[in-house]
Amino acid sequence: MRIFLSIVALITILGGTVPTSAQGTDKPRSAVKGISYGAGVSAGERITLDAAMKAKSFGKSIRVTGTVTEVCKVKGCWMMLRDASSLVRVTFKDYGFFMPMDLVGKTVALEGVLSVETLTEAEARHYAEDAGKSKKEIAKIVGDKNEYSFEATGVVVL
Repeated sequence: MRIFLSIVALITILGGTVPTSAQGTDKPRSAVKGISYGAGVSAGERITLDAAMKAKSFGKSIRVTGTVTEVCKVKGCWMMLRDASSLVRVTFKDYGFFMPMDLVGKTVALEGVLSVETLTEAEARHYAEDAGKSKKEIAKIVGDKNEYSFEATGVVVL
């Protein structure tokens, strides 16, 4: 009986640790229409990224739409979102979810907060490395600059 209980305890311990370690290596699902990431996007009016910029909708939770132009090649931890005349870097609340690489070119809706931030030279170089830029391109990055950013709590592929 003791052997049986020891085996059951061992299986329970091993079974409990395998899913936990596997969670950190899960890759985002493929970017298929209707797929949500993070908390998703709540019902309500969605405005274009351009309209949000023109209205200076900074610092409050909003829902916007735009086209993904780039996704971090390392693990999908940021993306660039474009509309007719606006471009923002999108990061994800509390580093809580990631985007698949095949999201580039797709239209998405996001919910979160739009802001203007100072991007340091070091951060810009880091993002360039994540994007797979050459050492020559990265070396051309000099100085801090202001950029528009969006911290998303959720994303849905349209």
